Amino acid sequence: MGLIRSGNTNLTPLDDKELKEYLWPITREIIKTAIENDQNLIVEGIYIPLNWKKEFSEEYRNRIKGFCLVMSEDYIRNHFDDIKRYADVIETRLDDRYCTMESVLEENRYFLAECRKNHHEYILIDSQYDVEVKL
Repeated sequence: MGLIRSGNTNLTPLDDKELKEYLWPITREIIKTAIENDQNLIVEGIYIPLNWKKEFSEEYRNRIKGFCLVMSEDYIRNHFDDIKRYADVIETRLDDRYCTMESVLEENRYFLAECRKNHHEYILIDSQYDVEVKL
């Protein structure tokens, strides 16, 4: 939002694909700098392309631990009301009418397929959303 509000781009929060393309080169170099300075960094967000590994040499990839969170279709169907209720815990969403069970199922299918295609580790949330990852 800082880049949008500062006028450094004409993109809007609705331009997800274009924002990913715009932000990824910046994010990629922030990650490299953190690795070079032996810093820990958590990067979370939808603006990371799922083929990110091709952008890093093996030296960098060996220092990156990436996970995707994916929900099973049963989990989505059984917990959709909770998904909607907690969707804006971190940020207030002014209009989430776009978020339907079908849109969540479709987006989730896409991310699972991309994780598999790009050989990403993913955490499958199936029965409860209580995950501990050992690094």
